[in-house]
Amino acid sequence: MPPEDEAPSLDAKLKHLEFIQAVIARMATNSFLFKGWAITIAAGLAAFAAVESRTALLVLALASTVMFWGLDGYYLWLERCFIELHNRVAAKPPADIDFEMTPDKTDAAKRWLTTCLCRPHLWLFYGTIIVVDVIGIILIRSK
Repeated sequence: MPPEDEAPSLDAKLKHLEFIQAVIARMATNSFLFKGWAITIAAGLAAFAAVESRTALLVLALASTVMFWGLDGYYLWLERCFIELHNRVAAKPPADIDFEMTPDKTDAAKRWLTTCLCRPHLWLFYGTIIVVDVIGIILIRSK
């Protein structure tokens, strides 16, 4: 059992870790919501495009899919930044807890592009939507 003077510090450390875990959970929820919105918008626009033979609607679906891919990658990157912050806080002694909630954003653009935007599950999910939209554009234009 920790000494009496360390108990408040340990409680503060646990509370700080809980704050960070809550942010990580919100980032994961946002990622899930982006995927839902991306598929809903792409499917709706594709349905209207098929009925009315309008390529512009599929181009709009394609553009929205790329936008959601970028946002999803951004939130995945933020989630990873907060996981790194969680690991740093977990390694700190309880007496050093300062409730810092700013993640390390060094090389932000590079890390976002290389480690988050290009994740295989994002390529598979958003790439499939993009391929379907491109096939739809080709089929509508060939009519």
